[in-house]
Amino acid sequence: MRPDLILKNRKLNHIIGVIGISLSIVVIFLALKNVSWVYRLVAVCAIIYYLIDIEQKLEEDHAITKTGRNIIVVSGSFYIGFSIICAFINIDLLLRLAGITGSGYLGFKTYQMIREGILNKKLKLADSLVATFLGVFPAILLIIYAFYCFFDNFISINFAV
Repeated sequence: MRPDLILKNRKLNHIIGVIGISLSIVVIFLALKNVSWVYRLVAVCAIIYYLIDIEQKLEEDHAITKTGRNIIVVSGSFYIGFSIICAFINIDLLLRLAGITGSGYLGFKTYQMIREGILNKKLKLADSLVATFLGVFPAILLIIYAFYCFFDNFISINFAV
């Protein structure tokens, strides 16, 4: 990050750090009480992180005008607010919002990597294996957990009748 943006964003980074520490403390207490609230909070935090990272990267690269930045901040604030409301009301819609934001963030990062010319560089095997493991292993665990929950509910519904 450029030094002028570091000075400009110091206050914003401090606020984000305080919010991050506060959310970490909340997650610890929620994990002790109810795991579903941890999932909800992680989804909201992911949405917030993705939107802030995209906005800061666009500003850092001077790829956005001041009007465009304001539009992104206002629409992102509404999106974050709607996500927080969905965390309390409708978890299914929250997961869809997190999926939409995650796929948009993945597309943004893919474009960023292509733009920076990473496709022309030789990748190291260890880095590739770590990235693959970090992406594939949680996905496999999530799929196994989804099948477990589905079949557990399916069996309890069929035998309860």
